[in-house]
Amino acid sequence: MICRRIVVFAAAFLISTQLVCAQEAPLAPQGLDALGARATLHSDLTFDESMLHAASQIMPDEDRPIIAKLRSITVHNFKYSAVGYDPAALEAVRAQYGGHGWNHLVTKQTHPPAQPDASTTAAVGPAAPMAAPPKPFDPTRTDVWVRMDRGNFDGMVVLVANSRNVNVVVIDGMISPLDLLHLRGVFGIPKFGGDFTNARD
Repeated sequence: MICRRIVVFAAAFLISTQLVCAQEAPLAPQGLDALGARATLHSDLTFDESMLHAASQIMPDEDRPIIAKLRSITVHNFKYSAVGYDPAALEAVRAQYGGHGWNHLVTKQTHPPAQPDASTTAAVGPAAPMAAPPKPFDPTRTDVWVRMDRGNFDGMVVLVANSRNVNVVVIDGMISPLDLLHLRGVFGIPKFGGDFTNARD
């Protein structure tokens, strides 16, 4: 009888521990110092709840209910004059959101533009203007993770990275993927492309 009670107690303890761990899923990423070691520009910007409320007063009416559900937005920006960060440091940040109450919503990767057909780009004569050389393609990857609490979105992390820029956006509060699309370009959130509301890995 005593052994049975011990087993029941142990099972209850493990379940409660798992629930606490899920509810306390880490929000702020660790290891950002490694990303900033060789950055030519590094900025951290945080809007707390009072700052968000004040800013919402001058925002469009349709965006105010979104802001009202947020506790904070923190944006970490890193810029590099060349490919300067350690790719392993970036992967270490991504790995922090593999579980522990987090769901990887989507990864979006940009692709190089289609090359023009050589038959259509033949010279039409000596007077034809010289086209400017295309800029080197720098692929950009966007990752979005969401934290769930009782079936509701209760946090989001967005990581937008290419070879010369890394942006990490941490949003604490009830925010859906559709809400995030409304906030691109404000509060330091980058204007990343693509509608990922229906996308999956």
